[in-house]
Amino acid sequence: MNDKTIRALYLGKIHPEKTRGYKTEKYTKHLEEFSRLYDDIKAVLPKESRATLETMIEEYNVSQGEVIIDAFVKGFELGMRMTAEGLYIADE
Repeated sequence: MNDKTIRALYLGKIHPEKTRGYKTEKYTKHLEEFSRLYDDIKAVLPKESRATLETMIEEYNVSQGEVIIDAFVKGFELGMRMTAEGLYIADE
């Protein structure tokens, strides 16, 4: 088995997160709108409620990180299963 890619991934020579293509014009536009809305909400909240808003945003971000990691793991597992099935040669 050629383990060159697996070894490079394990040793940190390959960085999958650096190849993500989500930073498009559409993404940037939505992020800017989110920031604007966030600033608007924060400006009208009392100081003690601002901390709650910050905590809410942080908790949401952490939960989304878990969703993304789970999707990556499931996708990796599926890809490996498909690869294994594709390499399988049935006895004839």
